[in-house]
Amino acid sequence: MRKFRRDSGISLAEILVGMMIFGVLMIIVTSVMISLTNMSKDSLARARAISEARTGVAQIDRQVRSGNVILDPEFESVLTSGVPRFFSMRIYTQEDGLAKCAQWRVIDHNGDLFGDLEFRTWDPPFPTTTVTPWASVAHNLVAMDVTPVSATDIIPSNPKTWPPFWVDDSSSGGTDAQFVKVTLRLKDPSEDPDSEPTAISTTVTGRNTVFNYPTNYCSVAPTP
Repeated sequence: MRKFRRDSGISLAEILVGMMIFGVLMIIVTSVMISLTNMSKDSLARARAISEARTGVAQIDRQVRSGNVILDPEFESVLTSGVPRFFSMRIYTQEDGLAKCAQWRVIDHNGDLFGDLEFRTWDPPFPTTTVTPWASVAHNLVAMDVTPVSATDIIPSNPKTWPPFWVDDSSSGGTDAQFVKVTLRLKDPSEDPDSEPTAISTTVTGRNTVFNYPTNYCSVAPTP
């Protein structure tokens, strides 16, 4: 008599084991995809923030290169800028061939811990009648953990102590020029809440007394 091999198929236990393995693999793949998506989202948000910051820094640098005097940000006040000292800076510039005062500030309008980089200009002899409205250049600037009260609170070797604007005497090299460090900290709201802000920093140089320009240019500012 001829014997046939019995084809019993796959048991229920084997099916369950296979489903469990497949489920674990799907969880791993999904987790990796979510992680990559979040990383891509963070990268795009960070790139967007950096692009805005660089736009603002480039405009400040252009005004300084076309100007003569940078007033010390330590002597700014809420009365002249709407923000504390070191959060505003004034420049006497001839950008586009027109002599004018330009004022920059970092301000948080609604208290959500995200600020804006803004600027305005005016004709030095007529600060009240020629002042332009504040124009926003960059958004999502993050405030410092501790706001410096005086220049002694700023440590040149520790970037975490650098406010948005301050005179960096360590870069002067003994010249009469005014070296101002500009530092912008940005974090897009769509970034991971646990991620560190992105900092953009540069040094701009005002010629000030090098060419005998009075250092009190733009000392009179309209109300913020």
